[in-house]
Order: sequence, then structure tokens, then C-alpha cells
Amino acid sequence: CLAFREAGADMTFLEAPESIEQMAEYCRRVDGPKLANMLEQGSTPILSPAELKQMGYTFAAYPLTLLSSSIRAMQEALLSIQQGKPTDDLICSFGETKDVVGFSQYAQEEERYRVD
Repeated sequence: CLAFREAGADMTFLEAPESIEQMAEYCRRVDGPKLANMLEQGSTPILSPAELKQMGYTFAAYPLTLLSSSIRAMQEALLSIQQGKPTDDLICSFGETKDVVGFSQYAQEEERYRVD
């Protein structure tokens, strides 16, 4: 990582440190922006964004967290459907769903440009 910084790299990334001590040493020895890759069930200890920032990391990626938790949620919902159980406690309200995916904003824009 030091050689990359010397060569002008804007950011460095230490591949798969296996301990908090290795992560901290990297932060102490290498200047400039640093990326932490928080891959659950990987080699690197999973730390919170606050812990990473305190250690000296500038960016944190949690590349599979949302995908994996989405898969788990979909599996639970499908199992409930298969078993004929209600899914109300597993889902967002319809209004929240529309807000999150942008439908509410889209409807506002549609009204703004409506021609009667």
C-alpha cells in the first residue's frame, strides 16, 4: 500500500486483514484515504463505521450485507406465503414502499407537469 501511495494512488485498500491489529497497523503506516471491505464471514473482523473511522479508515464497504439480508427476508416471506401465514409483520406499508422506490415523488412530478 505504501508503494501505491508513493506512485500517486488516491486511495489504498489492504486485502483481507485478519485482525484488528493488522487493520490498525495499516492505518498507522499508510497515509491518505483508506478503504475497509467489511465482508461478513470473510477473513476481516467486521467493525462499525464509527470504529473504522476512529481507526483511520476513510471509506467502508459492506458489499454483501444488503444483498444477503434481502435474500433472508425474501426467504422468510416466501416461507410464510407457502405456509399460509400472514406477512404483515414482514413487509413495509404500501405508502412506505412507494416512498422508498420513488413512486410518491414520481406522482408529485406527474402532477406538476399535468396538462388539462
